[in-house]
Amino acid sequence: MVHANYPQPTTTKPQPASNVSPLHQSGSTAMSIGKAEFVVDRSLYVLYENLRMLNPSVFDMVKALNVVLVQQGWAINTCEDLEFFIDLIESYEQEMP
Repeated sequence: MVHANYPQPTTTKPQPASNVSPLHQSGSTAMSIGKAEFVVDRSLYVLYENLRMLNPSVFDMVKALNVVLVQQGWAINTCEDLEFFIDLIESYEQEMP
């Protein structure tokens, strides 16, 4: 009698969704130079508002914003960067006529 050594069937459980944010806390101030030079203009504000209306995930929104921000030499890479960006947007919004 021939015995074949076939691998035993296994069941795979789907991995649960990750609770880890794509933006991690940063302990550094590496972006402080870029932050000092970064300015929100009307087109960036409109982009931000249009994205908010679409209600994407935070990760997708940051990716979309970074496409534009990178052209200005800045990007949102940490939670602190995102908070700073939102503060700038809110300041711009308050100064709008």
